Amino acid sequence: MLKEPEMPFDRRIVLLIDDDEEFLSELQESLALSGYIPVTASNGHDALKAARKIRPDVILLDLKLGAENGFTVAGRIRCDPAIARTPIIMMSGHFNEVDHSKLLAPSAVNIYLEKPFGQKDVVFSIQTVLADKADKAETPVNIMKHLLRRV
Repeated sequence: MLKEPEMPFDRRIVLLIDDDEEFLSELQESLALSGYIPVTASNGHDALKAARKIRPDVILLDLKLGAENGFTVAGRIRCDPAIARTPIIMMSGHFNEVDHSKLLAPSAVNIYLEKPFGQKDVVFSIQTVLADKADKAETPVNIMKHLLRRV
């Protein structure tokens, strides 16, 4: 008798927030293939509602969300006690000088990931913030631990 392959028992939920539907779909597929449970939102309002409902393990947040700013959405997440400790990975292909100065100051973001990035980059980033969260489970969220850039 053939045994069905077992699913990982500890699959992590990743909330993906981006207004680019094509990019969101590709990232969702990539993370599902990597063993994560991806949930998507295309704007900050829907993302906050989803985060409160599903309590994701990690949030991947685009810097530019149409009229919204990813830093503003991240700040709202950090102000909500139910989801404030959720690690946030900021994604963008449009970091400018103002954004770079924000990167140097303490912020609500754990990791910055510059687009375009590969599947290995995003999985590594997720694993890094989950490991940091596990290491510091009883302490406040450690902000701005890493800055990832493609070479």
